[in-house]
Amino acid sequence: MLLLRPLVGIIVILVLAMTQGCIVTRGTVGEPLQEDAISAIKKGTTTMAEVVSRMGAPDRIVRGNDHEIFHYYYYDGKSPAMLLLILNFIRMDIKSDNLYVFFNRNGIAEEVVYGKRTDRTRFKLWPFGD
Repeated sequence: MLLLRPLVGIIVILVLAMTQGCIVTRGTVGEPLQEDAISAIKKGTTTMAEVVSRMGAPDRIVRGNDHEIFHYYYYDGKSPAMLLLILNFIRMDIKSDNLYVFFNRNGIAEEVVYGKRTDRTRFKLWPFGD
């Protein structure tokens, strides 16, 4: 009976050590924005209907200051994690591409603002710093 206690303790420790693990997750929100469709939007001539036909329905529409703003976005995220029994380490890297098209009262594009950052999403296993 005395020999069983240390053996049970060792087995429990081994089982607990083997239940830890690492996971890698990746997620996206929206569809990637098409560069050729964005470059086809011309200030002063492109209408709302033309933008919708090229880009599809906007993800968000904002109205304000006599403007209607179409917002298209795409998010890309990567997250490695080390799952331990008591302590978990997780690192998240999320970047987004955003397109804003500002329309005047007549429905003509006045301004196009585009930022692309998803190409800079990096995958890092180490959860601390760079």
